Amino acid sequence: MRHFSLPYRQFWRLACLSISLCLTQTVSSSEENIAKEIRVYIEPQTLVALENGKQVYSFDIVSGQPGKETTLGTFGVLRKHEKYTSKAYGSEMPYSMFFSIDGKAIHGTHMSVLRSYLHAYLNESVGSKGCIGLTDDNAKALFDWAPVGTPIIILADKE
Repeated sequence: MRHFSLPYRQFWRLACLSISLCLTQTVSSSEENIAKEIRVYIEPQTLVALENGKQVYSFDIVSGQPGKETTLGTFGVLRKHEKYTSKAYGSEMPYSMFFSIDGKAIHGTHMSVLRSYLHAYLNESVGSKGCIGLTDDNAKALFDWAPVGTPIIILADKE
């Protein structure tokens, strides 16, 4: 396996973000300037979908466990797969919306409501491997609503 230097990885992350932002501009103009945005709040374990600044969805989530934390920052939906199986973990990931080049995604996950509660209130070890997990129904709703290029902002806590 080839290892890249940190500057090379940073270059690719910035390149992917730039492409994502360009796609956002294209999507926005083709959808009559509808501004869509996904905000993920790690501390309260919630995801909020906004359209023109107004909340469309609010879902409970499961985020990364210790050692596999969900990366904070601004991303964009890079690609979408209705049916996907993780190559690294063999887990089903329905309605995947990938936001990082290392395979992190927002997707449906098994027992997400219970895992979200346990992660938020009892034990972080029930978290994901860095992805954002939703119920399958919530993941489908978000998948159908958010086009490729939609900005995803992941924050530690609500502002």
